[in-house]
Amino acid sequence: GLYKDKTPQELVDKACEIMAKVIRETDRATAITKKLSAFAKPAKGAIDDNVKVEDELNEVISLVEHDLKLSDISITKDIQKDLPPIEVDRKQLQEIFFNIIRNAAQAIKGAGEIAIRAVKSGNRVVIDIRDTGSGISRENLVKIFDPFFTTKEPGKGTGLGLFIVKQIVERNNGMISVDSEPGKGTVFKLAFNPSAK
Repeated sequence: GLYKDKTPQELVDKACEIMAKVIRETDRATAITKKLSAFAKPAKGAIDDNVKVEDELNEVISLVEHDLKLSDISITKDIQKDLPPIEVDRKQLQEIFFNIIRNAAQAIKGAGEIAIRAVKSGNRVVIDIRDTGSGISRENLVKIFDPFFTTKEPGKGTGLGLFIVKQIVERNNGMISVDSEPGKGTVFKLAFNPSAK
């Protein structure tokens, strides 16, 4: 009986409003599906010397931001304005960002923040991904990149995510390190070669 007292025109207007929202959400779902499909295609391992860090971050963030919002996690970016492009495989860089950002989100219990900063430092482009999660103990920190090591509950993780991330980073002539303090959060630091162009 929600609409029983409405005029025919009010019903038409309400139906149009609902359909417009359905179309908007369908378009959004289509865009996400296309991005997921492109993301899921295997990386070719082809180094590209013109990969822009911010573009690839934006691509990955567009896939995860809805889940982050639902979990009350904000994500911020601080990208140096004249940051040079880097020499990496574009798809593999997205895979690195996706895994680290997803891990950061899983480490945050309740509301929190993931802050991403990218700068040129010396002869490298350095990307910090910092979270306000539960942090990692010193004894676990030294094992974080070991295969099959995980701090997640049984059935929640394989312990291969960060091991694979490290392999991919090194395959792209990059470096990865991690620093953490229990109760305060974790920061992953990535460093890649800027484009020679």
